[in-house]
Amino acid sequence: MVDASVTAEIDTVYRALDGGIHHARCGQRMVLQARSAEELHVSCLTCAESVRLPLRVLPCIPVAM
Repeated sequence: MVDASVTAEIDTVYRALDGGIHHARCGQRMVLQARSAEELHVSCLTCAESVRLPLRVLPCIPVAM
């Protein structure tokens, strides 16, 4: 089960059809800033917002249609 804080992080991003992670607010592709054993740290160059995504939730990120 995914907790509420993780759900909020998933809602800030989506996976595009090309497999890239995009920012839900502006639609721009997120850039990988860092990776640890437990999470990805991605950021949006357009909005300057950063998001930390636990690796276990990557399969739960919605895909844009």
